[in-house]
Amino acid sequence: MDARLSSSSNQRSATSSGGPVRTCVGCRSADLRSVLLRTVVQTDGAGRPVLVVDVDRRLPGRGAWLHPDPRCLELAERRRAFPRALRTAGPLDVQPVQAHLEAAGHHQLPGPSPEA
Repeated sequence: MDARLSSSSNQRSATSSGGPVRTCVGCRSADLRSVLLRTVVQTDGAGRPVLVVDVDRRLPGRGAWLHPDPRCLELAERRRAFPRALRTAGPLDVQPVQAHLEAAGHHQLPGPSPEA
């Protein structure tokens, strides 16, 4: 089992080390803001909401935080955590976040697809 999935001990270590702490919408464990990816909702050219990775952590709007780990992304998608955390109606496509993780070298785990 991944250490991030054990939230009680991770919360104590993250909060005692100083610095801003946020909760991952996937595994629900608290970690330093510097370790997590921030995602926000922006609108595309047609006015539809689109989930984007806020690399600089400066985009306006409500943010949802995620460990840069495909497992946390899968958990967040399965739990429908992004629309809830970002207070957006309807599902959001996580493909931009998945593409960011793959570009950063965090590859999807082998096994069944989350849609299955």
